[in-house]
Order: sequence, then structure tokens, then C-alpha cells
Amino acid sequence: MLFGNNRHIISASRRTDIPAFYTEWFIDKVRKGYCKVVNPYNPSQIKKVSLHPGDVAAVVFWTRRSGPLQPYLRELDGRGFNYYFLYTVTGYPGVYEKGLPDIDETIDDFLALAELIGPEKVIWRYDPVIITPELNTDYHIRNFTRLAFRLSPGTKNVIITFVKRYRHIEEKLKDMGYAVPSPGDRSALEERFLSAASAEGMRIKGCGKRDTLNNVHKGKCIDDMLMRELFGLELFTGKDRGQPEECNCIRSIDIGSYGSCLHRCVYCYASRNFVRAERRYREHDYRAEML
Repeated sequence: MLFGNNRHIISASRRTDIPAFYTEWFIDKVRKGYCKVVNPYNPSQIKKVSLHPGDVAAVVFWTRRSGPLQPYLRELDGRGFNYYFLYTVTGYPGVYEKGLPDIDETIDDFLALAELIGPEKVIWRYDPVIITPELNTDYHIRNFTRLAFRLSPGTKNVIITFVKRYRHIEEKLKDMGYAVPSPGDRSALEERFLSAASAEGMRIKGCGKRDTLNNVHKGKCIDDMLMRELFGLELFTGKDRGQPEECNCIRSIDIGSYGSCLHRCVYCYASRNFVRAERRYREHDYRAEML
């Protein structure tokens, strides 16, 4: 049993997709043993974060495309890192997720990752659920059922939540014709989601106390119980106070940067200006200490 109370957890990253776009930077920082992170709410505060395996209890990767990182996973294993992936697959029409690859390519990438590291270390996120005239209840039932069948060889768990209405995406949601899901919508979705997941041997949980289905476990994305199960870690840590009240995640250090993801999802909370994000990506130097 490994005791992780003196080691930190790395979140890579809620703020951007490091595996998809910044693998070269991440691996360079792993080899150098550290990176630096700027406080997004106070740019004058910069923190040095150890990436030495002896200081890192685990790394949690958040992604929608893991392919660029896959060739380096054996190196991470050799260095002694524990890690798992939170992999978002929604399969929505391209107008909602303009920067994502074709869904077949995404599913192939998801399954290839699971083949490399095992399905227990790949958590599927069907998140966020958005109700619009196009993405109505019937659409989500068909879409989720189809994805559950295709992704089932690569995962045992799926996280489901409804879209969080951040102020800066309200206009975009309005343009999509967003509707608050009715009690009837929720009941229909819950029944069919639970049935489809169970048929494929999956367990559904919510993302903390965010808006989710009524009768599912209110889980954690950065989850001490999962890390105990996967890695034998005993993490004596509490809720991450840097996250919203509805978040149940334990404490972690996020090494990403807002405004740097290129997936161009219309419901994105982390990148407000995609033109600026693309410019930042082009100008980024993988040798830089900060992303």
C-alpha cells in the first residue's frame, strides 16, 4: 500500500486538452522534473510544481484525443507514474464541436488507449448533455446507446452531467435553442441511459453534485477511491477547495492554461476566444516552463 499524503496529484488538465495539443510540452516537463503554473486569477502568482515521480501520487488526464500521448505512455510507466484518463466522447454533430475529429476516429483512439493501459484506467465522459431542438431526448437516447455499445470494450465507467450554464456561454446556448430538461426528459434519459450502460457492463456516475440524473452515484472525477482501487494509494486529502462547491474532487494541481484548447466546442467553459487560442497554440514553445 502506497501512502500519498506527502505527494500531490496532477490534473492535466481541466483547462485544456494536454494529450491532444501539448503532449510535447508535457513530456519535456516530465523529463526535466518540473513545470510552472500561473494562477489564472492572479497572473503575478507563479508556482513551481514538481513532476518527479517520487512527488506525484498520480496524474489524471482529461482529453478528447489521446493519440499524441499514446507513444509516451510506456515512458511514463517506466518512470513509475500512476495515471488514468477522463475521456470525453459525445458524438454530437460537427456544428457543436467544430474542432473534433470524426466520431469513428475518436472511438478508434479511445479503444486504442484502453488496449494500451486497460479499460479500468479509461473513464468515459458523456458530458455535457445539452437539450436543444436537434439534441432532444430521443437523440440522446439513440446516441448514448450507440456510443455505449461501441465504447464498451474500452471502459467500465461513464460520467454523465447536464451542461453547466456559465455566464460567458449563455448567448451560445440561447443560439442553439437550449432548453432546461423537464422532469419527463430526465426520467426518460435516466431510464434509458441506465439500461444501455448496464447492458454493456458499465456503471454510471455523476460529476460531483453538478446537474445530473437523479438516481446515480454523485461521484468524483479526481477520485481517491478509484486511485486506491487502481494503484493501492491511500490519499489523506480532502475536497479541492479551488473547485466549485458542487465538485467532489480531491485536491490536485492543475498544470494547464485557460484559453488554449482548439476543439472549439460551443459549450466550452475554458476557451472563450478560439482565434486567440489558435494563435497561442501556434506561438507556444514546448520548452517553456509554463504551458
